[in-house]
Amino acid sequence: MINLKFFRTILIFIFFASTCNAENIAYANLDTIVNTSEVGKKIISNFAKKNNKLLESFKADEQKIKEKEKKIISQKNILQENEYISKVNLLRQEVNLFNESNNKKLNDLKLNRDKILESFLKEINKILSEFAEQNKIDLILSSKQIIIGKSHLDVTNDILTIVNKKIKGFKIE
Repeated sequence: MINLKFFRTILIFIFFASTCNAENIAYANLDTIVNTSEVGKKIISNFAKKNNKLLESFKADEQKIKEKEKKIISQKNILQENEYISKVNLLRQEVNLFNESNNKKLNDLKLNRDKILESFLKEINKILSEFAEQNKIDLILSSKQIIIGKSHLDVTNDILTIVNKKIKGFKIE
């Protein structure tokens, strides 16, 4: 009985050893490809500019609301109580609308960025498929999943070069 278990274990190790050696494996860092490719840099800078513009407009609107608040506070002793309360309530409604509007604009920008990055990643995946086929690579792993690996298995720079050559006219909205 022990010999049968030992024999099965040896067969399993031989089988796995032979299949592992037969496969050609490589890994790539997709974050590096996205962040350092020409199109990736354009996408990132484009959305950073849009985000900065939104934040500037938010600050300007916030400043206007703060001025209204100061004006209402300065009129507290002059206005009747019910009139003061109504102005405070109007200001609260304005603040709520301001916050909702800002959140919607930021979410829309994020969704747009994610949509464009997703389509960019689809293009990169096509390139990865072609690269794997041309170089007879059976498996390309993400470098995030690799703890340690031989540096000659890292194909990030090769893929980056191909991405920069093939993806030129990527549409950024």
